[in-house]
Amino acid sequence: MKPKIEELKKRYRVAKTNAELDAIRKEIAELAATDRQEFEKATLSSIKETNERLQEDRLRKRIEDILPAISVSYLAKKYFGKTPQWFYQRLNGNLVNGTEAKFTEDELKTLSTAFLDLSDKIKQSVSFIV
Repeated sequence: MKPKIEELKKRYRVAKTNAELDAIRKEIAELAATDRQEFEKATLSSIKETNERLQEDRLRKRIEDILPAISVSYLAKKYFGKTPQWFYQRLNGNLVNGTEAKFTEDELKTLSTAFLDLSDKIKQSVSFIV
């Protein structure tokens, strides 16, 4: 059922006419009527995945201005013990071994700590200049 919901969701996003939207809504109602519980479960799962993607997009958007100013190699190695490729795979949601790579909650906390630490180091450096 979930693949059908995802397909309907994609069609809904690109629909251009009210007739197309009405047809999609009708298909959704029919799908829901076949197995209400499974429909709700699959819809909730789809919503959660969409929310996760939006959160990842927000992260990318928030740090896109600072990434060129810092060494991702340093960031990845010092704070995660990983390679820059590992970092970018998660940041960009690349497929790794058939699965979309993303930061775990703990990795997001580490990233936040890393940025705060770098910020403190920059502030300390500036205090010696002024």
